[in-house]
Amino acid sequence: MIRTLCLALAVTSLSAAPALAEDRADEVAACMVANATEADIAQMKQLMLLALQEKKQEATGVLGSLMMTAGLSAAGNCGVGFNEVGSPMFEYAMRVYGEHLGTVVMERSLDFLELPME
Repeated sequence: MIRTLCLALAVTSLSAAPALAEDRADEVAACMVANATEADIAQMKQLMLLALQEKKQEATGVLGSLMMTAGLSAAGNCGVGFNEVGSPMFEYAMRVYGEHLGTVVMERSLDFLELPME
């Protein structure tokens, strides 16, 4: 009976692990978004422009800088350990963060193009 209970506990804890990892990724992503700076948005804008101009080498450099800045921010502001930076959890959080920055750039671009209503 004890063996069955231990086995059931192990199975339950293993099935909960992906959900906990997903919650952690969402938590880290939300923290990164909350701590986004104007400098981060400017880097994303630069990255998007370089990518549209098909300047791969320059875009790759800006992406690396953006990722480093995001990693340092996540470590300092969001409790991400340096050992987590290469993890799937952080990759997911980084994707959400990048989408947020890209959305901000696009929204600002569209706001800039708005014509005054008469």
